[in-house]
Amino acid sequence: MKKRYIISLFALLLVISAAGWYYYPQYKINQIKKQSVIDQNASSDSKQITYLDHLKNSPKSTLNHLVLGDSVAEGRGSEEGGFASKVNENLQNLTGKSIILENQGVSGFTSQGLLNQLDIPAVQKSVEKADIISINIGGNDLVQIAKKQGPLKAIQSYDDVKSEYQQNLNDIFKNIRKHNPNAILVLNELYNVVNAEQKYYPATEKLLNDWNLIAYETALSYKPALVVPVSDALQTDDMDKWLFDTIHPNEEGYDRIASKTVTTFQNQSYKEAQ
Repeated sequence: MKKRYIISLFALLLVISAAGWYYYPQYKINQIKKQSVIDQNASSDSKQITYLDHLKNSPKSTLNHLVLGDSVAEGRGSEEGGFASKVNENLQNLTGKSIILENQGVSGFTSQGLLNQLDIPAVQKSVEKADIISINIGGNDLVQIAKKQGPLKAIQSYDDVKSEYQQNLNDIFKNIRKHNPNAILVLNELYNVVNAEQKYYPATEKLLNDWNLIAYETALSYKPALVVPVSDALQTDDMDKWLFDTIHPNEEGYDRIASKTVTTFQNQSYKEAQ
């Protein structure tokens, strides 16, 4: 009886540990989100302002918006310039300022590709003059291994790929901050394109939560920076409305990303570089 009790207890502990392993990244992301939202009840002495307030208060009449990253950054699936163009239009209306958009997104880019791009002098100059830098990166890091070597190899290499992505993203932010300490860095969450009814959905959610937690934790170290909760805007239950192909958003999808970006600018407390 005692042996059976010990086995049952051990099994229960395994289930609890597995659940913690699965849900911990999303729990951490939610905690970071809560800490980033402006406190509406804070006293006037605390002088909290939103990212949108910061842009409105800028003495500049013209701002520069640089976009870096992969095909989603580039705007594939859109004839209107993707989310970046839509964000620009909204921010111009809300701030009353002219915002010049420069899109350097490259289809197929991994985090290493973006890191290499930041070594190009012309790109460094664009980084130096930017007031806002939007980044969409990371989805291709694991996908490319699966395409080249198969899904089994991708699973076996997961920890290595994750560590490399984490290091690359940190180096990307560090490189940008070397050339521009004060630009607002806007990093997009990665979103899921696997329907919740498919058997691979839980695994893809776990993977994306791991990737997105890296994004949130990296952004915390390189203020002023924020992460746009894109996965909240692009839910899998209505993919037919926002998906252009198997991966990229259509116009509605990019509209949703842009709307979520602007909302994030309006709700998050602006934190200056330390």
